[in-house]
Amino acid sequence: MTIRFELRTTKKKAGGGRVPLHVSVSDGRDFRKRQVTKILVEPGWWDTKSAELKRRVAIPEAERSAVCRELSALKSHLLSAYASGRESPSWLEEALADYNAGKSLRPGERRERSFDELFDLFANGRGISPSRKRHYRVLQRMIHRFEVFVRLSTPEKSQFTFHIGQVDLSVLNQLRDYIKDERRYVERYPQILSACPEHREISARSDNYLHSLFKLLRAFLSWCIKAGYTRNWPFKDFEMPKEEYGTPILMTLDEVMRLYRAPMPTQALAKQRDIFVFQCNVGCRVGDMMGFTKDSVQDGVLEYIAAKTLHSSGRTVVVPLNAIARKIVEKYKNEPGNRLLPFVDKQYYNNSIRAAFTAAGLTRMVTTLDPVSRREVRRPLNQIASSHLARRTFAGNIYRQVKDPNLVASLTGHAEGSRAFSRYREIDLRMKQDLVRILENGE
Repeated sequence: MTIRFELRTTKKKAGGGRVPLHVSVSDGRDFRKRQVTKILVEPGWWDTKSAELKRRVAIPEAERSAVCRELSALKSHLLSAYASGRESPSWLEEALADYNAGKSLRPGERRERSFDELFDLFANGRGISPSRKRHYRVLQRMIHRFEVFVRLSTPEKSQFTFHIGQVDLSVLNQLRDYIKDERRYVERYPQILSACPEHREISARSDNYLHSLFKLLRAFLSWCIKAGYTRNWPFKDFEMPKEEYGTPILMTLDEVMRLYRAPMPTQALAKQRDIFVFQCNVGCRVGDMMGFTKDSVQDGVLEYIAAKTLHSSGRTVVVPLNAIARKIVEKYKNEPGNRLLPFVDKQYYNNSIRAAFTAAGLTRMVTTLDPVSRREVRRPLNQIASSHLARRTFAGNIYRQVKDPNLVASLTGHAEGSRAFSRYREIDLRMKQDLVRILENGE
């Protein structure tokens, strides 16, 4: 095994201050890991070639000795940690955390880790997108509040913690009930929010939302088992909350053009309207659109790798731009910055979409499924419009023509055969009429 310390910040980028060294560990061709340490040096002190402090540079003796001691101690700690933890995919992060906390382990010894330690290692690992990390942090905060709730509501569990080795079916069921009715519980026990403040308003949760949260928790516990932290699998008999979606709401092509041509009260609103119409014509997720640059379109073709599938399929999504999309790109090509379109942020974008629908008079009444009550409700289109409506509109209107989910998925970035894709299909009256004509038998 080779341990090497590296300086990965130039003196110019460092702005004259001290910067942390990185440690690189390798063992053959198939094992390479790198992490940042807390050992700080002046960029001018470090010899990149020999991977050590320069010998002919005037470094205060006390500083030189302190850095050398730190490097030697960390190297010895990593050698010991490597013997016992190499099988863990995050062993280097763990070893550094132990070293920084002043905890040395004997060869073959492995420290038991708390839920937060393991969750941080998992959520900060490779293969998890920034948006997914935010969802994991939401779940982590909920579990912290759940711990406080159990301690308050059950006196005999005043020391309760969410320990991965002790979570069982009853804990999962109790967690599900707590998350679903959390608003009621925090009203009864205000100490929960005092101990674990939440900046968002806690509202009623649907089974769809609970399903997504428990999928995240299941992925975390699965990682814990694979990494060797536990053998406990409480999901064996757990009944996952069921997802249920109504018929997707789409815009008609006439409504898209009506929105595109409608005068807007402000130039700022007109820009966000144009972005929405562009999204209706390329079908991307809003998170991907935020990352589009002027280089994302070449020769009239948009190319990108969907962030949601970046670490699974990693397939490049290729969407030829139609005349409307090309016109919008051309309209904003001279906007400052390198973004393809003048996108601001998600919340402002969604608010602008609804305002643009209102300005264009798009108030058609539609039937939606309330996710909490599971009842049908009638609402005007301008009140439910959001960025995801553009993606559904793109997928649904193309599906009406080609009726091939895999072909449409190649334009939207879904995996072939994805169950999620079924939510973007609207089996409308015209398609049903095509089906029943099969029974006409030549009449």
